[in-house]
Amino acid sequence: MTVAMNVRWHDPVAAIAHLRIASSAEVAAALGALSRSDPPLDSAELLARAYAWLRRYDEDGDPAMLARARADFAAAAFTGPERAVVGQALVLGALQAAMRGQDFRAAREHATIDSIGLDETVAALLHGLVESGAALTDDAGYDGDGAFARADELVVRTAGGPFAWAASALRMSLLVKRGQDRNFYDDARQTRAQVQAMLDAGVTGEQRQFAEVMLEAAEILGSTQRGETGEAFDSLQRLVDMVDRLPPDAPSTSALRRQIDAGAAIMDVPGQHMPGAEQAQRRAADEPGLSPGEQAFRIFMSGVGICRKAVDLRDADRLARGVDQLRRASDLAPADHPHRPLMDTMLGRFLCVRYELGGGREVLDEALRRLTRARRATGDVAHPVWAYAEMASAYAYRLAGRRVEGREAGKRALRGYAWSVLLQAGTVDAAAAARDVVDDATEVARWCLADGDAGGAVGALDAGRCLLLYAATVTMGIPARLHALGQDGLARSWQTGSADPDVRRDVLAALTGARLADVPVPDVLDPPSLEQIRAALRAMRHDALVYLVPGRLGVPGTAVILPNGSEPFALSLPSLVESGDDPVQRYSRLLAARDAGEVGGDDASDATAADPVTRWRDALDRLAEWAWRVAIGPLLAETGRWGLSRAPRLLLVPMGWLAAVPWHAARDYDGWYAVQQAEFSYTPSARLLCENASRTPIPQDGGGLVVGDPTHDLPDARTEALAVRAAFYPDAELLVDDAGDCEAAPAATPEAVLAWLRRADQARPMLHLACHGAVGQGIDGSYLLLAGRARLTARDILEGRKDRAIGVVALAACTTGVPSGTFDEAFSLSTAFLAAGARTVFGSLWPVPSDATSLLMFMAHHYLRAEGRRPADALNRAQRWMVDRERAIPADMPAALARRVAELDGDDLSTWAGFLHLGW
Repeated sequence: MTVAMNVRWHDPVAAIAHLRIASSAEVAAALGALSRSDPPLDSAELLARAYAWLRRYDEDGDPAMLARARADFAAAAFTGPERAVVGQALVLGALQAAMRGQDFRAAREHATIDSIGLDETVAALLHGLVESGAALTDDAGYDGDGAFARADELVVRTAGGPFAWAASALRMSLLVKRGQDRNFYDDARQTRAQVQAMLDAGVTGEQRQFAEVMLEAAEILGSTQRGETGEAFDSLQRLVDMVDRLPPDAPSTSALRRQIDAGAAIMDVPGQHMPGAEQAQRRAADEPGLSPGEQAFRIFMSGVGICRKAVDLRDADRLARGVDQLRRASDLAPADHPHRPLMDTMLGRFLCVRYELGGGREVLDEALRRLTRARRATGDVAHPVWAYAEMASAYAYRLAGRRVEGREAGKRALRGYAWSVLLQAGTVDAAAAARDVVDDATEVARWCLADGDAGGAVGALDAGRCLLLYAATVTMGIPARLHALGQDGLARSWQTGSADPDVRRDVLAALTGARLADVPVPDVLDPPSLEQIRAALRAMRHDALVYLVPGRLGVPGTAVILPNGSEPFALSLPSLVESGDDPVQRYSRLLAARDAGEVGGDDASDATAADPVTRWRDALDRLAEWAWRVAIGPLLAETGRWGLSRAPRLLLVPMGWLAAVPWHAARDYDGWYAVQQAEFSYTPSARLLCENASRTPIPQDGGGLVVGDPTHDLPDARTEALAVRAAFYPDAELLVDDAGDCEAAPAATPEAVLAWLRRADQARPMLHLACHGAVGQGIDGSYLLLAGRARLTARDILEGRKDRAIGVVALAACTTGVPSGTFDEAFSLSTAFLAAGARTVFGSLWPVPSDATSLLMFMAHHYLRAEGRRPADALNRAQRWMVDRERAIPADMPAALARRVAELDGDDLSTWAGFLHLGW
């Protein structure tokens, strides 16, 4: 007390110098000395007391101390330089309050900074930190666009100086926030790259600690967005370990624990829950001094965690407790709280589950009220919660018997998914954004079928198909679309900054918010109309588009059929249902074992059980019989009633896991194959069908590009490539290894192939690729292996898209038709070429024996060029030739290939059934 009494409190220089180093006891003494009311404290003493209150707040985090400091600072008329010192401390105290979840008002702190005459760079940095606090607390006045622009300016201004690290850290925190709020996936990737660069530069101490925490935060965000919840859970566990090593009372520790609790609550990993998460979340929600918005958010996270666990356990009582928490959070949240639509949406969803577990009608009525409020608050499709709120509403409407409203809400939800995919800057992020749409689209389609609306089912199914490929085709044409709308400035912004999320959002708003019926720009969020699809079918000479939709427990499978001249209808397929060990699962499992060279691994007990190739071929035979019984037999029986004078021409869209099946190889009870009774083609979606139908024909003039054996280990592929070129495309360019006895030619590098694909000055009638192909997880999982074993990935092909079409792409390579990572998204080498401008693509579902591939590909080109057949007919005839025991060898087949014909076994499905036709 003696020290405090001897301080000259009317001298702010001395007072603040003392308080900076004062102990807790000395701060208390100072506050006692400055508590007199007679005579009143002068301005300097008020400023000193404001600083003392701030020191007390640093120690105990009591928001009342911060409020007193703010009041004294406002009352002090002192204008010397020490006012700036206290003002800075006051702003930093407010930022601590933000991290603790206490009252924070960004506008007030910005005003404080502007009033104290700081150096321009220091002021800019403090303004940036306030923006970060506003983002953290979901301040109603937070301007994300402006904050990010100012952060970018600050990074440039501070480069190489003492504030450079702080500016970079600020930008990273805003990146993570923007990624969370706007669902823009590239932000997580940018954050990881910046943090890794910081770690690689060798930062130490607190900076390194911050970087490691930010790296895990970015990993959690990115993994969650991609649907990789297991990886996100692992990152969350690592973040918990890091935070456990931080000072327990530090504001940053409190902020990080808040984020951990939020992540633990919303992370949906079956069977995995953070230890003690529920109790920790309840305690966090009851901390004193929280702002209403922060308290609501913490209660919300606690409720979500309880509800998720209750759903896993089907525990109605636990679910009721969680719903009570969510209700409390929603009611407590301010009306303008940015997370209130999400709170209402989650509450509505869990109320629906509670209703299904025995809750009364009042529970469902409340769900509908909450979801209606959420939908109104989201406003339009650009809101990141739009799709979830609409889909939850659709589910609630169906439970309430309001079927039409349920279907319509479901369709609106699918528009939201399309928006999210188109918003992403790259194919990696577009693929991640598309992951949830398939199941919801199939559910909406089932609702439509149950209500007798087959046309609605077509639209719903296609809304969930191939959004990744569609995003690539849409973005390529965006400048022309914007010019058509008179948005020339926005078109220029797109061409210079299409990866900027704000530019992408503005472009999508322009494309979807204008009166699109008045200009030649289609509505980019909706699938094509039934008449557009029918017109495309007629142009491409298909009789019908057929969606094969798998059933589930209690719901039969269905073929949704759209003929080219009449209304769509549904054909029930009761046996098209996934089971525990159906032929598709067994076939897929054994194909993977075959490709891995595994021995055993199945329950076969005969002498061939150790031979993975034999076991897979047996499974393929059973699959062909199953395919006829459950789908193709009933389908062809239906087309047999159409009165066609020829074999039907069917265009298939197999949904989900059905895309693994070679439906054209279905075998009937008499041993005849479907390919001998009908012409089959495949399409990723009706969207791509309609785009392809409009492409200009490319004359087959004998030119093109032929690639053969670029890895020097496929002699049959070399023979095939040279034979195809010599017989049918003498003017085609040739890319092969220049060793051996063939003519010298440039190496078949990815760069050489892409350069040919990107040509705009001449036609590209044909591309024949006889090489290795592979499929794996992720957007780069499908690739062709070219010279030097360099990869030409599906993403490379897609991102190299040009407006000019390619006539025919023949992928005589392994697994070029297998989708990358997920069957239903249909992103493969074959579909990438289709989206990149090819009118026709031949691809394969599995590695076909190279000698058989050579014969099949030669015959396809023979029917295409020598007999002038349509590409679909050409491949169909080539496959029938492979099956025909009395097949004739054409005169143009080279002797090296002709000698192999006698060894063909047409009943060996592995030699021909893997090839698919897509396009014209």
